[in-house]
Amino acid sequence: MMAASTVLGGACYRYTPIDLPSSALGADVRVRLTDAGAITLAPLVGNRIELVDGRVSSIADTSITLAVTGTTDRLGVETPWRGEQVTFPRSTLSDFEGRSLDRRRSYVVGGIAAGLVAAVGIGFTISGNGGGARGGGTGSPK
Repeated sequence: MMAASTVLGGACYRYTPIDLPSSALGADVRVRLTDAGAITLAPLVGNRIELVDGRVSSIADTSITLAVTGTTDRLGVETPWRGEQVTFPRSTLSDFEGRSLDRRRSYVVGGIAAGLVAAVGIGFTISGNGGGARGGGTGSPK
């Protein structure tokens, strides 16, 4: 059980290019803003934002609405969001990427974490004796 939660808690995701069909409602995506889009949308998403992560809320011919979960600026600084709804004109977006679980990386990260937990546990078992004094007597306290 602990290993499963370690793997899920340390899950690694990857983003791969996708077309955004209307069936993508509810999908976790990452969109890349065009240079002009970053300038136009700065009042909504922040200055110098390059990537926006979120869940697709609605899709129209001219726009996409996301429940935004995070942004990444051009320097790589990530900022978490709480699902605020932002509508992006399609002309401000250059790429769409779908988020999927990268099982191999997740298992490696989970295995390393589980190994560290096991090593710490073994270390405590070897170095500790459960506490208490090492007296040889069986007498009563004074």
